Amino acid sequence: MNKTTLTFYGGLRSIGGTIVSLQYGSDRVIFDFGLVYSPQTNILDGQIQVRESAMIRDYLTLGLIPKIDGIYHETSLPIGSSLIPANQYQGKTAVLISHLHLDHIGGMGFIDPSIPVFMSKNSHDLYQTLEMIGEGVNGDRTYESCEYDKPFFVGKIKITPLQVDHDIPGACGFHIETPDGSVVYTGDLRLHGTHPERVESFITKAKTLGFDVVIIEGTTLSSEEELPEELLVANKDIPAELITEPKVPKVMTELLHDKQGIGIFNIYHRNIDRIAGVLQAGQLLNRKVVFEIGTAQLAANLLNTTSFYIYESESLRLLRENNQLQDWQINLLDTYPSLSAQVINKSPHEYLLQNSYDHALELFDLNTEKGLYFHSDGVPLGDYDPAFHNLKRILDYLGLAKVAVGTGGHALPQHLQYIVEELDPNVLIPLHSFHPERLTPKRGIQLLPQYGKTYMLKNGALVEQDI
Repeated sequence: MNKTTLTFYGGLRSIGGTIVSLQYGSDRVIFDFGLVYSPQTNILDGQIQVRESAMIRDYLTLGLIPKIDGIYHETSLPIGSSLIPANQYQGKTAVLISHLHLDHIGGMGFIDPSIPVFMSKNSHDLYQTLEMIGEGVNGDRTYESCEYDKPFFVGKIKITPLQVDHDIPGACGFHIETPDGSVVYTGDLRLHGTHPERVESFITKAKTLGFDVVIIEGTTLSSEEELPEELLVANKDIPAELITEPKVPKVMTELLHDKQGIGIFNIYHRNIDRIAGVLQAGQLLNRKVVFEIGTAQLAANLLNTTSFYIYESESLRLLRENNQLQDWQINLLDTYPSLSAQVINKSPHEYLLQNSYDHALELFDLNTEKGLYFHSDGVPLGDYDPAFHNLKRILDYLGLAKVAVGTGGHALPQHLQYIVEELDPNVLIPLHSFHPERLTPKRGIQLLPQYGKTYMLKNGALVEQDI
């Protein structure tokens, strides 16, 4: 007799790395397939040489990807492994990607090419550009696109992608239905972004479809300190002091409008709304916006804009002189004007220039006197990352003032509670959080799953079983 089960392989008490398997009979869907971002504990610290030909074996040995039967190619498994390779698995498997942050997609390239990996069409469009500029994931495979609100099947498992708002295009949750019941997975979402109406629509559509279980992220429930009572009460209002995504360009403009020096910004350029916000700030300040070439390609492809310049960095200049540019770089430089440090230094107050952490030494070529550095959710994200302190040393050496102007991609605690109470599930599973227990259901049961357990969906409830 077929039955529906849930098994959790990652992300229960970490920020990201969510990997959940929902199975009906021998068919299953897995969502998502990311890696945990933990620079302070990561064994692969950038100094150890990664073995490209043995990455799956090494990642399995280190526990960076889960030991799941039937998803890896037989030649990629460690010697003596008891895992069943993909070609010997009896049943259909598909992987569902909610969005393209590395903590949700970092391992998807390791999945055997015979297994389809689905993402929204908007995510697929973004991924094609990321791959073009060298930011695709490890592994060589193709990806399938799916459309919001249009169901598709893996065996008898019905999947309906539902759009949400996050700080990256293409973000969605999934409504997943089997003959035994339905599960809603929210992916990552927020109410203080550019499109809060998408989350409200997600709630409405999920309730219309019906469900028994809600699996929801709880990133902002991460502090070890007790949260104030008001943050644990459902409330969808936006705090007056919060910088929302639409407010970012205005705040940048206010801070930079009377500055006589250059404006520099560090963003995570998968946030296309943030790229658009920087362009808006440049227009308000009457400053030329200058992007690094990878970000320029994203802006060109996904925003269909021409109102920017490309920074001709030292490394880009050398590639050009040595005829080592890639085709996409040549095409971009033929289409958009580029500016060198020498040109910018003649009138630095006329520019708003991108500088990512990995290009921090390019700052030494610029006149940064009286300038301002916007840390706008770019890497390094916080002081838990050793690179954060290194960035401070570089900026201190230059005497360059730094200010944080950004906003998170994850719902505030009170917004999470609001979403949960609006959905009102029989079973609530919070994860993607250091403290998931803080998110509680309105009337149903809170389940905090354990690794090494599987849970059967039956009569609207989950029953624990040993794997």
